[in-house]
Amino acid sequence: YFLALLLGQAALVVGRFVIMDFWGGFLTFAALLMGALVISGGTIESQYCLYYVLMCLVIAIFDIILCVERGLHVKYSLLSRRAPLMFNVASVIFLLSPMIELAATALAAYIFLDAQEAEHRWLMTRYGTEASTRSDLGGYGRTQPDRPGFSPFRGECHHLGA
Repeated sequence: YFLALLLGQAALVVGRFVIMDFWGGFLTFAALLMGALVISGGTIESQYCLYYVLMCLVIAIFDIILCVERGLHVKYSLLSRRAPLMFNVASVIFLLSPMIELAATALAAYIFLDAQEAEHRWLMTRYGTEASTRSDLGGYGRTQPDRPGFSPFRGECHHLGA
């Protein structure tokens, strides 16, 4: 699914440059490059995944605003038979863009959270104790060697200088 969303973003980049939305095309291309970094090397890089989530979310918010603005302030309706072909192509691109960006945000956030949870479980089993995996919290204190207890200060107070 992730690759399909990246291909959808690539199509959006091309479409945005065709309809002369250079700024939107550049931002979507930057998100596409970050998405490519997520899967570079044959594995999922969770840190790049977080950056990809944030980029897609911000772009999706801007695209939703652009879509609402386009719906309110244009001569034709979003998809009109009377409108020129390029207007309808732009409308389709402006409608698909927030959907693809939000889907990419949701999927990448799920991948990021799953990777963080898997890493946490791996670290707990590798470096943790039995108590750190929360299977036996009561036995944690009994495994420590006996140390002398805490004793508060019992001496006299002396003042320096008079």
